[in-house]
Amino acid sequence: VVSHIGAPQRIPVLTRDLDVAQGVGVGAMAAAGSKKPPWAPFACGAVAAIAELSLMQPLDVVKTRMHLQGLGVQTGDNFGGTWAAVQGIRQAEGTLGLWRGFVPGLCVVIPRRGFKFLFYDAFVGLLWKGEKGKAPFAHSMLAGGMAGGAEACVITPLECIKIAMQSEKACGGSAPTGTLAFAAAMVRTGGIASLYTGLAATVTKHTAHSMFYFAAFHETKKLAPKGQEAGPVVKIGWDLGAGFVAGCAAATANNPFDVVKTRQQVGAASAVSNHAVAKEFSVAKRSLVGWMMELVRTEGPQALYKGYFAKVARLGPGSALIFCMFEQLMALF
Repeated sequence: VVSHIGAPQRIPVLTRDLDVAQGVGVGAMAAAGSKKPPWAPFACGAVAAIAELSLMQPLDVVKTRMHLQGLGVQTGDNFGGTWAAVQGIRQAEGTLGLWRGFVPGLCVVIPRRGFKFLFYDAFVGLLWKGEKGKAPFAHSMLAGGMAGGAEACVITPLECIKIAMQSEKACGGSAPTGTLAFAAAMVRTGGIASLYTGLAATVTKHTAHSMFYFAAFHETKKLAPKGQEAGPVVKIGWDLGAGFVAGCAAATANNPFDVVKTRQQVGAASAVSNHAVAKEFSVAKRSLVGWMMELVRTEGPQALYKGYFAKVARLGPGSALIFCMFEQLMALF
């Protein structure tokens, strides 16, 4: 009788134990299934970067040209503003002039954005053990800075070639110099080291850029509504808005270093025939600090923000697109 009475009392316990065991199994499988492959940030960042550059390349060319004008620059275009630069380049060089350096630009943005997101994901994971999107501001800044510095060491050679191509001017029927021809001329005269011209400025620029890029995005996203209010359309809207804020913040932080980087790197292409801009800037051998002091001395502090509006016009909407695409693509994994 005791056995008969005791047996039914154990059945709920066994059932509960079985449910718990099954729940653990399902939870473990869900956790395993939700883990994203380590290469996912690189792939998603690269795809988003291709889409962004395809739309924003003309503004990148305008920014480069405006970095290379100013007091005492004989080969400068001296455009009065962003729109004047767009019109001036189109009239002098045709519409394709606004797309100079697009191929090396693609070769730059694919690893640049890919490694930027990949390195940030890795570094923030080392600094913060909680949900990465909720990392404290200081952690996001530090992880972004380290990601930007590491990324810059990878893409500096391609940045040099891109700047050289964007700064080349073609008049009449003269054809633009190709990517490989630029690279060959630079290596032939200056060796492999010429492809790393402006490395310090590039590292500083990308460090400053990524510090504010990721921190501004995630801090803005923390203000987004949660729960049922956060539907797909609302989430996309917040991704776009936070990306825009991130792009403007990054542009403001990195512009002074970008101006110096452009002036240093264009000189590395002085061996390319008819590249008058490169020949002029190859004469000036200044460090990052030296260039900044010279610009401030001759033109005032505002000289460090040459091309700023073109940069913001590109990085604001461009970063909105990149972050929105990145978040949507990552959700597919």
